Amino acid sequence: MSIETELPAGNVDTQTKAPTKAPFVEPVLIPVLDARWALTLRHVAITAAFCGLFVFLNHMPLRGTDLWGHLVWGQEIIAERAVPTRDGMQPLSDGMRVVDMSWLSQVIYASVLNLGGPEALVGLFTAVVFATYLLIARICFLLTRNAGLSTALTAAALGVGWNRISTIRPENFAIFLFVTLLWLLVERRMRRDDSIRADDTRGDWKVWLGIPVLFALWANLHGSFAIGVALLGCDWLGRLIEVAWHERSLRATFADREGRRLLYWTELAAIAVLVNPYTIDAWIEALRFSSNANLRDVLEWNPLQLLGVGGIEFALSCVAAVCVLRHSRRSLSPADVLMLGLFGLAALLQVRMTGWFAVVWVVTLAPHFADVLARIVTRREAAAENTAAENTGATVAHAEHDLDEVAPLPAGRSYRYTLACAGLIWIAFAFSTFSRPLLGGTPRTPQALFGEQMPLNLTTWLVKNPPQGQVFNPQYWGDWIGWAGPKPIALFADTNMHLTPPTVWRDYRRIFESQNGWENALDRYDVKTLIVDRVAQPGAVRALRTSADWILTYEDPQAMVYRRKSTRPTAPTTEPTPAAVTTPTAAAATSPVAIVPVPVAAPSATKPKAE
Repeated sequence: MSIETELPAGNVDTQTKAPTKAPFVEPVLIPVLDARWALTLRHVAITAAFCGLFVFLNHMPLRGTDLWGHLVWGQEIIAERAVPTRDGMQPLSDGMRVVDMSWLSQVIYASVLNLGGPEALVGLFTAVVFATYLLIARICFLLTRNAGLSTALTAAALGVGWNRISTIRPENFAIFLFVTLLWLLVERRMRRDDSIRADDTRGDWKVWLGIPVLFALWANLHGSFAIGVALLGCDWLGRLIEVAWHERSLRATFADREGRRLLYWTELAAIAVLVNPYTIDAWIEALRFSSNANLRDVLEWNPLQLLGVGGIEFALSCVAAVCVLRHSRRSLSPADVLMLGLFGLAALLQVRMTGWFAVVWVVTLAPHFADVLARIVTRREAAAENTAAENTGATVAHAEHDLDEVAPLPAGRSYRYTLACAGLIWIAFAFSTFSRPLLGGTPRTPQALFGEQMPLNLTTWLVKNPPQGQVFNPQYWGDWIGWAGPKPIALFADTNMHLTPPTVWRDYRRIFESQNGWENALDRYDVKTLIVDRVAQPGAVRALRTSADWILTYEDPQAMVYRRKSTRPTAPTTEPTPAAVTTPTAAAATSPVAIVPVPVAAPSATKPKAE
């Protein structure tokens, strides 16, 4: 910002022709903002896109997945000041070794919940995911130098990996660290490419310091740290292949300073992972975790299918990659080939890897998208540059002849657009959870906060009528019931499926699907209370309605609760009968989130997926 002043000239005596002293006049200050503050319509569109993402993330529900189990474990860690050694909600898993790779995420979630309640968890989720995609946009801008294209590529990454960010879980922290690692590597690469020195190591201290800090955090936030080490390994191996191809010498290949530096960083990351409560066992657990047979029954651990979750997005990304590489004049480095191949194959083998693939896909192909776009719009850009040069020359000439006037802004720029961007940012803030302490507002209803698929009425009733003994429950409701339901409660299964013994898990599937022998399985575990999902368990609903051993004690459009006739409930003291089934219109009970019975939407025909 510059300041211009206007001072009046002195007067002249008409008789003596001598100048007289001019009277003092208050100077007039004219503020002139730098032209860089004058934005364009493109900046408004980019701001609107990111503000829309921010508001959307703020209004996502806290879905009924493993978040609630992590909260229970986090509260236990804070209370006991030690990592858990058993799954307290799932007593049938006693004896299975627990390696809690997400203990730090669990402590963060529990602390945020204690400070601000469930809405604060949404705020934390929004901050982490939004920062992740801002960082992706920054990486794309470093590679393309085009803000509009960077925003479009960020939106493409969001679309390809959408199924992985729609749930609040420790993986959100891991993907943020993964993108931060990519930013460190790309920023260093661009700095070296812009340097006049072939081996410019200035600024490498960021990587030397960043890698051990990132991986030490990663190993305590989530068990996916091996993905980051694999990324560094691809970078190192790609450099080896590149040098070997150009030098055609084994000695020159291993003597390459850049290759050795990348190897050192890979080794440093692998060592930094050991900074966790389990040391080397963290690596063992990370490598063996995905081989657990129980996980094959969960959608996200299954191979990708074209018409399944993430299948169409993955196919479109592959088509886009083929098209852009066909027309790009830039070469694809061996490291980029390795990363695309590795993460593409991982996504094909497991649905849960599509989020990681989306990030790698965008970062490796961003320069090629920029090259193709530049070829398409070359003529138009040249014409625009000529027009801008003429306008600039006219502006300079005008300024030389009339210094009292402010130079006009470049074509397309206006301070009105700057005000529009500021207004969009304020509107996004006003509609977010972050504004409530400042601006006030009504908290969201339980349906909006937790989602319509959450069994809110069921847990309210369970708190008022705590079940005795072993409970059978749908696995995907286990974490929610364990957090919002009565304490203690002996659940049959929760999202910690890797801790469920294989025999117990097979019996769970037999009971859930009402296969042959499912009643014997219930007897074997001495199940006293049976929680049924009316939508996903039609066979169990039909069988239980005609069963002489089970009596219906609760029913709503989502869930049903049966108890053995031989079980004497503590409240009420008399045996409940089908005519006395509790409905969601009963008075609300006190629960961890003060849930009140609310009307539940009619169930859909879609079977919920265990995650």
